[in-house]
Amino acid sequence: MAGLRSLLKTKEKVALYAVSIDAHGKSKELKEKIAADGKGAVSFPILSDPDHRVIAAYGLVDRRYDGKSSQGINFEGIPVAATYVIDKDGRVAWARFDEDYKQRPANEAIRAALEALKKKPHGTWQKINTPRGR
Repeated sequence: MAGLRSLLKTKEKVALYAVSIDAHGKSKELKEKIAADGKGAVSFPILSDPDHRVIAAYGLVDRRYDGKSSQGINFEGIPVAATYVIDKDGRVAWARFDEDYKQRPANEAIRAALEALKKKPHGTWQKINTPRGR
């Protein structure tokens, strides 16, 4: 998530959001922790989804965690890491899913998807596959 700080160009008409299962307070702490590295603040919102509504709506619940917990923390509802580029009509134009949350697409890949979207005629979109096993 820290790497996304440099994704967008100045005054670019693109909105960037992160979604987390953590409560708002934990997401705020994460933003502060990232900013403490001295490379700049996280300039995009981290939306809290502790009830997993967005995660479920996008089919991202990682079933490997069903029924699992550790130290009193229930892992049910943990999502597969996903990155989406969504067009102005609300359609998914590009997506990538990673079972390992530490693996994320490079900014260059997301940037290429954004640039391709700018060149597409209005109303066109690419069909994508959902995460494996979903």
